[in-house]
Amino acid sequence: MQKGYIVEVFRTSGSLKEPLRQGSSLTVGTFDGVHRGHKRLIEFTVKKAREKGLKSLVLTFEPHPVYVLRPEIEVERIALPEEKIQRLSKFGLDYLLILNFNTKLANFTAMRFFSDILIGDLNARFIALGYNHTFGKNREGNLEFLKQIAPDRGVEVSEVEPFYMDQKPVSSSRIRSALKEGDMEKANGMLNEPFRLPGVIVKGKGLGHDLGFPTINVKVDEGKLIPRPGVYAATCEIGEKDYKGMMYIHPQPENCDLEVNLFEFEGTIYDQRAVVVPREFTREPIKFDNYEDLKKRLALDEKEIKHYFGIE
Repeated sequence: MQKGYIVEVFRTSGSLKEPLRQGSSLTVGTFDGVHRGHKRLIEFTVKKAREKGLKSLVLTFEPHPVYVLRPEIEVERIALPEEKIQRLSKFGLDYLLILNFNTKLANFTAMRFFSDILIGDLNARFIALGYNHTFGKNREGNLEFLKQIAPDRGVEVSEVEPFYMDQKPVSSSRIRSALKEGDMEKANGMLNEPFRLPGVIVKGKGLGHDLGFPTINVKVDEGKLIPRPGVYAATCEIGEKDYKGMMYIHPQPENCDLEVNLFEFEGTIYDQRAVVVPREFTREPIKFDNYEDLKKRLALDEKEIKHYFGIE
C-alpha cells in the first residue's frame, strides 16, 4: 500500500483480499487523462458501493497496455502515472489498485482475469464498465461476456453510458487529437482538469533574454504528450507560486521542449520543477529573417496574450 494520497493505493491484487472481505464495487480501465467519461464511470462505481455497503475500487494498469501489446507504437500520455493517481484520488474511492501490465497479465484469458483477479482477489460484487471496454487475451472479454458469467458468481454488472461532447463520446484518443491540433478549449472541455505539462527547468541559450523576453526552458517529463508546436497563452506553477505568461513549444526540440516568458517575474532558476498549463493556442511557429523581426513579433504576441489574461 502507498500512502500520501487521498485514496489508498495498492500494487498487488492479493494484498486487497482482507480489505475487501465485505465485497467491492469496482471498475477497470487504463484511464489515461481521467476524462469526463471516466469521471461518470467512477462516480457511478462509488455511488453503487455506498448504496450496497461495499468498498469502492478502481483497477488500472501501468505501464499503458499498448507499450506491451504493441511496442512498435509510441504512446504519448495525456496524464503520466503520478498525475493519473492524483486525478483518480479525487473521486472518493476507497482503494486504487495499479497492476503491473506485463506479458504474463496480457496472456490471462478473460475468464481467468474474471475468476482469479476480479472475484478471487478483489471480491467483486458489482462491476461497472464503459460501453466499449474489453479485457483478457485477444480482448475476448466485454460487457456481454460478463453479463453471461457474472450472475452465477453473485456479481451484478452494469454498463455506464459515455459522456458526449459535440454528439460524440469523449475518449482519450479524441483528447489526444485535440491537443495535437492545439485546441485547448476542446481538450480541456473533455478533461476534468486542465491539461498540464510537468517538467524540469533547464539552462537555455539565452536568446530570449537578449531579445528582451527572458524565458524559462522546460524539459517535459518523458512520455508526456506535447501539444501542437507554436505560441500559447499559458500559466506556470513553480513551487507555491503561479505565473501567467506566453509559451513557445518547439517544433524540433533539442535540450528543452518549450519556453515560457513569465509576466511579473524576474530572476534565474534552474533544476526546479515546473508545471506549465497551456491555455490557448495563438499562432504557429514562424521563421524570421532577423532578430529585429522576431522581437517585433514577440511584442505583438505579448500584447495579445496579456489581453487574453486581462492584463493591461
